[in-house]
Amino acid sequence: MKRNERFLWIGVVSLLLVFSVFVVVVNSAAAASLNFGFPGMQKFMNVYNSIKSEFVDADKVEDNVLINGAIKGMLQALKDPYTEYLSVEDMSEMNQTSTGTFGGVGMIISEKDDYISVVSPIEDTPAFRKGMKSGDMLISVDGESLRGAKVSEAAKKLKGEPGTTVKVEFMRDSVKYEVELIRAVIDVPTVKYTMIGDLGYLRITQFSGTTDKHVKEALEFIRDKKAKGLIVDLRMNPGGLLGSVIKIVDYFQDTGTIVSTKGRKLSQQDEYTASKFTTIVPQDTPIVVLIDNGSASASEIFSGAIKDLKRGILIGEKSYGKGSVQTIQQLGDDGFKITIAKYYTPSGICIHGIGIMPDIEIKEPELTDDEKDSLRKIYKDKVIDNFIKANPKPTDAQITAFINEKKAKGNNLSDYNMRKLIKGSVTALDSKAPIFDLEYDMQLSKAVDILNKNEVKIKDGKFYYTGAPVKAK
Repeated sequence: MKRNERFLWIGVVSLLLVFSVFVVVVNSAAAASLNFGFPGMQKFMNVYNSIKSEFVDADKVEDNVLINGAIKGMLQALKDPYTEYLSVEDMSEMNQTSTGTFGGVGMIISEKDDYISVVSPIEDTPAFRKGMKSGDMLISVDGESLRGAKVSEAAKKLKGEPGTTVKVEFMRDSVKYEVELIRAVIDVPTVKYTMIGDLGYLRITQFSGTTDKHVKEALEFIRDKKAKGLIVDLRMNPGGLLGSVIKIVDYFQDTGTIVSTKGRKLSQQDEYTASKFTTIVPQDTPIVVLIDNGSASASEIFSGAIKDLKRGILIGEKSYGKGSVQTIQQLGDDGFKITIAKYYTPSGICIHGIGIMPDIEIKEPELTDDEKDSLRKIYKDKVIDNFIKANPKPTDAQITAFINEKKAKGNNLSDYNMRKLIKGSVTALDSKAPIFDLEYDMQLSKAVDILNKNEVKIKDGKFYYTGAPVKAK
């Protein structure tokens, strides 16, 4: 935050606080005659004066509560889900969350319509392991409705002591489900990497302050392995810091615009370009980026740059569509988050509310109504949990027998989806499990396939997909 911005906002709040003490002793007419530079202050002070002089329980309400409430209402009036007042408790929680360690279920959430929407579950967390997805609408937590709730209110309900349980009711495709999550310490590394044959695989879960350093290490490892292609997995990555993703794109690209931002202030009009001095990935190495509905914000900056600059191709589903930049400003121990700019991809497109379409669209098969009913029952009755508890390392024969037993009792979920749920639950308990799954991950499997077939080719310094057209699944 720039010094002049901090002084401006602290000055405004200080003005309100000083005047609030003064206004108690003046009458309505005097208050109405004062506007302090803008007419709206007359309204504000008239209401404030009425509260202090007429509200029956005025002596029980502190001035700072009124002032903070006014600030909160002013920010809410902007109707921007990313602009909000942050109480002392909110600021504390945000600082705690930014360290990467806290007790919770592992979901990035946002306000949408009258409820709370899941932007993305965080990899390797309780919500992720239970199959929560981007776009799920949270209905209630432990029976308490989230209708009309703010993100901060929902977050407080979801967080808690590690090891404690919380029941979450959510809606997906117009069907309500209930799942029980066991809170855990959310301490997730933002970068994972390995080799899949002679292809590099890089998974980025968030863009934090240290992510660029870990990505640099990963890319140097993959380069030293002489990878013939690279897969960057940004699925369910909710974004993060602008500075972090700019540095990371620069590792892949040696020239061209990475992203530009446009705000009201001159200082918010920026264009960031790549430099050949920081490039790590050889420029003849083909890149495939995996995205989905949970790829948001900084993930879309990365994806937009790769797509627009033809540095590689995108596979998966349309991204979330968050093309705005926020800053957090302090007001003493509390503060607020405010949208200060929108960002634009190299081709000049603002994807806010639109998202980025992949070059090759691949979706998971949609469930039938009968399958949705079965899935709801599986969640509610903890069917998979109980099976894994009795069979920590189930054999194929045990899995087959279990699926057939459930079928006989009316379960309509396909064998594919049942096996996928079981494998996901088993993997979640295995610290040595691979970080990728070619058996049930269709998007990753496609990326591996086209790179192995050399179907992402370079021409005049730009990469194109040269294989057969792919129909979305």
